[in-house]
Amino acid sequence: MKNVTILVLALLVSQLSFAQDGEFRFGLKAATNIGWIKPVSKGLENKGVNLGFAYGIMGDYYFEPNYAISCELLISQLNGTFNLSTPQTFNADTTVIVSELEYAYKMQYLEFPISVKFRTKEIGNLTYWGNFGFAPGFLMNARASISGSLPAAVKELDPTDYRVNNNEGDDFATNNFDDRISIFRFPLIIGGGVEYGLAGNASLYAGLRFNNSFTELLIRDKAIDARNNYVSINVGVFF
Repeated sequence: MKNVTILVLALLVSQLSFAQDGEFRFGLKAATNIGWIKPVSKGLENKGVNLGFAYGIMGDYYFEPNYAISCELLISQLNGTFNLSTPQTFNADTTVIVSELEYAYKMQYLEFPISVKFRTKEIGNLTYWGNFGFAPGFLMNARASISGSLPAAVKELDPTDYRVNNNEGDDFATNNFDDRISIFRFPLIIGGGVEYGLAGNASLYAGLRFNNSFTELLIRDKAIDARNNYVSINVGVFF
């Protein structure tokens, strides 16, 4: 993961070196997102939306006055809750089968959004823009909380706060539903917003983005499939 981060930073720096014939802009951004789990198979039900956040760096290389390649490096917290109606088997002192469980996930990703960006000419101090592209991401951390009618034998395993990437040890395990999160996420992104010019080349940045994943969220159980999507409100500053 460290090597991937270094590679992306090197690419952003290389963009700066090639920007002699165009315009390169570098900035910092933060975002809050509203995420949800989209069921793809039967047995899963979305249980509403959850708030998350993101922060990182961004760079735009304008190869034409109004057209750019935009790259970002973000640490993103994506959350979601779903209800699992299919019976699950837990390994306690004796085998326990439980139905109607609710899973609340908190997932942290390292995301690399890459998009084509279009902007209007400056209107007063405002410039309007839109972008379209992809945002591959890699799972850094995931936690889950389970709620429902859990028997005492299952509660003793303390499944209320465990690391999903390491849940097959003595603390907690499942047979029929290994609730791990896929390490790779590949979504389509589309968004738009506005920039407000400040002194010199500096400007304030704000916009909305829809992030729609194509990849499977849950792994190991091929009968269950879901996606995690979100809408984000983004703010930042270009220098």
